[in-house]
Amino acid sequence: MGGSIIGDALMAVYVHHEKLRKFSNEVLIKVGVPKEYAEVVTDQLVLANLRGVDSHGIIRLPLYVKGIVRGEINPSPMIKVLKDGGPYALIDGDNGVGQPVALKATELAIKKAKDFGVSAVGIKNLKHIGMLGYYTMKIAENNMLGVVTANASPNIAPLGCKKPITGTNPIAIGFPVRGRPPIILDMAMSVVARGKILVAAHKGEKIPEGWAMNKEGVITTDPKEAIEGILLPFGGYKGFGLALVVDILCGIVLGGGYSLKMSRGMFYSQGGVFIGVIDINSFRPYEEYLEEIAEYVDLIKSTPTAEGFEVLMPGEPEHRTYLNRVASGIPVDEETFKELKELSIKYGVELPAN
Repeated sequence: MGGSIIGDALMAVYVHHEKLRKFSNEVLIKVGVPKEYAEVVTDQLVLANLRGVDSHGIIRLPLYVKGIVRGEINPSPMIKVLKDGGPYALIDGDNGVGQPVALKATELAIKKAKDFGVSAVGIKNLKHIGMLGYYTMKIAENNMLGVVTANASPNIAPLGCKKPITGTNPIAIGFPVRGRPPIILDMAMSVVARGKILVAAHKGEKIPEGWAMNKEGVITTDPKEAIEGILLPFGGYKGFGLALVVDILCGIVLGGGYSLKMSRGMFYSQGGVFIGVIDINSFRPYEEYLEEIAEYVDLIKSTPTAEGFEVLMPGEPEHRTYLNRVASGIPVDEETFKELKELSIKYGVELPAN
């Protein structure tokens, strides 16, 4: 599927998700990522685009390739379990491309939760793991509750600061629901993920006031100034406080390195990653849980609203976008498509369009 739309002086090319998947796999393999690992990275990138999380989708592929070519990302990491204490484990990612490392850790956490009822798995020494909801969705598919959080290089600080202090430090929580998509809360501690500002810069669009500051600690609507400057935490001091505790958990408790120790400006940097899994059967019969959460969702969805409004569960807008984009294709902005074309020429891989 191909085609384009023009709006706000921007052209977006619509690409079928399977064509995008094939292109990403082939490019990653060309730069030394093993096929098994390339497929995991691609699966996460394409799913992010399908769910409308474009900041963590194919826009990241050129950045990953650049990191691999520069020797800053290990394309074929030897993943090691450093500690294994029954329900917990600590994994070393060998400075590897993050998604395969995080997926293996998630699978280990799921297995341990099945064995012990609950589990906690930490990861350190790895690169960007992408959309955290990818992993909580895997956990929910196994009828379990999942919590995933990670810290990264410094990007955010409270209003007025001239230097970023913590990363966007996202957290994702997922709950299985019968007959519906899982409830997936996946959010950064900044007002928006830094990748969304990158998307705005690619599109030549301004960002809303209140998203970011420039290097002088002054509010800006210029995405390029924002990328070089500082993102604002959501909810003021509350969001900043959450970012700090994630930094402590993933950076200090797990030994992944806290934000101020990391190089700034890399879109593929990562500190530590924490994965927690709960087998719901440990607390109550799973069928009983399914009945009550279904009732809960129905009650929330039936809340009276003003005309034109609807109550949406976390993850519901993304699922609707997923259904639409599976049918209509994934919109790739002009700047990103240009970068994909450069990869196509450089590595001899067919461009994913028409």
